[in-house]
Amino acid sequence: MATQPRILLCSVSIGAGHDLAALAMEQALAERFPGAVFKTIDTFRYINPFLNQVVKGSYLETIKFTPKVWGYLYRQAEEGDNFIDFNYILNKLLSPKLAKLVEDFRPDLIIATHAFPCGIFSVLKEEEKLDIPLIGIITDYTIHPFWLHPRVDHYVIPSPQLLKVMQKNGFTGERVWPLGIPLRQQFARQRNKLQLRQQLGLSPDLPLMLLSGGGFGLGALEEIAQILLASGLQVQIVAITGKNEKLRRKLEAMTPASIPLHVYGYVENMPDFLQAADLLISKPGGLTTAEALACRLPLLIVNPIPGQEERNTVFLLNHGVALLAAETEEIPVVLEQFLANPLRQRHMVEMATYLGRPRAAEEIVEKIIAKGFVKK
Repeated sequence: MATQPRILLCSVSIGAGHDLAALAMEQALAERFPGAVFKTIDTFRYINPFLNQVVKGSYLETIKFTPKVWGYLYRQAEEGDNFIDFNYILNKLLSPKLAKLVEDFRPDLIIATHAFPCGIFSVLKEEEKLDIPLIGIITDYTIHPFWLHPRVDHYVIPSPQLLKVMQKNGFTGERVWPLGIPLRQQFARQRNKLQLRQQLGLSPDLPLMLLSGGGFGLGALEEIAQILLASGLQVQIVAITGKNEKLRRKLEAMTPASIPLHVYGYVENMPDFLQAADLLISKPGGLTTAEALACRLPLLIVNPIPGQEERNTVFLLNHGVALLAAETEEIPVVLEQFLANPLRQRHMVEMATYLGRPRAAEEIVEKIIAKGFVKK
């Protein structure tokens, strides 16, 4: 009797995106391999809970209070060899505990949805302490050098448009799979917009603006909601605050206006809201972007955080699937122009449909099977 495959999934819980990508891969693999044994870890938390708190806390505080500092560090890491050297040293220092995990769990395949576990396992392979297929899944619409390590067997990238960047860095041919960011199975199901609005208790006629700040409810959602409510635009608003309960209560307490406002916290049926909407107003995180594109939904990006969000914004603007408001005060004008131009709306929906990869997770699994990394 054949043994069931054992698969190690490694994320880092900075924002919800990396974890959701790992979950999507587990779902897709479990669909094809019902008896598979999975182990999913939050890499920093697994190595050292104190280190996890420092890293996560520092990141969230920096992007909230001093985003320009984060942008500076991000650009320095893109350009400076010293940062790459530091990354290698850090990976080497953190590798022993993951080496012990591999020894104990004995996986047939390792999948990393964050750059740090990619780097750590690459170091272990270089030191010949690991001989297991390693797949890195890049979760932004840009290629940062921190992701790129010589002993990663295959990279999954969000779009074929990023292939040239990978080739420039020496990753060519079958080593790179341009299959998209993996999404949970619910995103593969396309539903009727009007039926969804009826089910969600929303107007079938008013354009629907969906406000979202990702799983942690980040971004200036309160200010954006206030500006929209005061704009006089003929729209309806759904605001999803994620796990940010304080923000949810603030939005629920807003003075009613002529514009309908519906407020939700963390939701499990995000695809329903995305497919019911006409425009997503959000921070352009990699997973948020991939989910919107899979649901054929254009984006309005407001004041993106320097670093990966700026890079994602450039990608989306260059492909005609997003609008940009550099400051929150610009939102009403940008929206008014968008709503007055049906041709542009149709074009943006078409481009979102072209770029979206709702079945990316399943396609990655097919590649894994074709390579013989896991067998039934």
